[in-house]
Amino acid sequence: MYLAANLKFLRKKFGKTQDSLSTELNIGRTTIANYESGVSEPNVDTLLTFSNFFGISVDHLLSLNLEKELPHTKLIDISSLKNRDTNTGTPGPKDQMPRVITVDREGNDNIIYVPVKARAGYLSGYGDPEFIETLPTFRLPGLNNATFRMFEVDGPSMAPNVLNGDRIIGEWIDSLDKIRDNRVHVIVHKGGVAVKRIINRIKERGKLYLKSDTIAHRHEFPTIEIDPEDIKEIWYGRLKISSDFTEPAEVYHRLADLEVDVMDMKRMLKEKE
Repeated sequence: MYLAANLKFLRKKFGKTQDSLSTELNIGRTTIANYESGVSEPNVDTLLTFSNFFGISVDHLLSLNLEKELPHTKLIDISSLKNRDTNTGTPGPKDQMPRVITVDREGNDNIIYVPVKARAGYLSGYGDPEFIETLPTFRLPGLNNATFRMFEVDGPSMAPNVLNGDRIIGEWIDSLDKIRDNRVHVIVHKGGVAVKRIINRIKERGKLYLKSDTIAHRHEFPTIEIDPEDIKEIWYGRLKISSDFTEPAEVYHRLADLEVDVMDMKRMLKEKE
């Protein structure tokens, strides 16, 4: 059993001393020291407390050597966000914060890529290090000093601005106050993962509204009303990666042809006068 070593490893990963962890979890410092040294073991309730705080299942706390299994995974300490002064902003739901991010060997944050086929798993596994470790990761220059994640777009709801198969790189938003009205976001909520424009009406109506850009398929993608407590994560769209190379002059050519047709019609009308 790896519990003692795992508790010490996770505490240090979160940048906590035994004193600070004792204060946050309301567990005696000496008791924590005894757990880490293997002198004593926590009961079931205390195990669940550790599991919830670190975002690691009880089974993994007990049976996995986390220092070897997750050598390049950094766990976000969300306690400071959950407990911050609410006058500085409206925090989202407690599980809105990304519990897991990965880093390279130099300690730089990676961008985690969530393809369409992984969406269903992401909805339930966004806070599970074991699931996150299965997703591809990469880095891009210029995306620093924040946490980013890339999602593959599924469907025509945001066409023509964002097409099916495009990739959106989003910057993690830790507060609903930081939503940029009418801008593209990736919203992870209890109903799924959506790429939409957000209209923030929490102060007026206690709701967020997700709307699509499409005109051709408007009847298929009506505006969605959503409760803030149903949101798990929100990512602000910072970059779009697309493989679409539609000729930009196509619309121009159509207008030019139409203009010629109109001129011919005018000429024919004049000839008949």
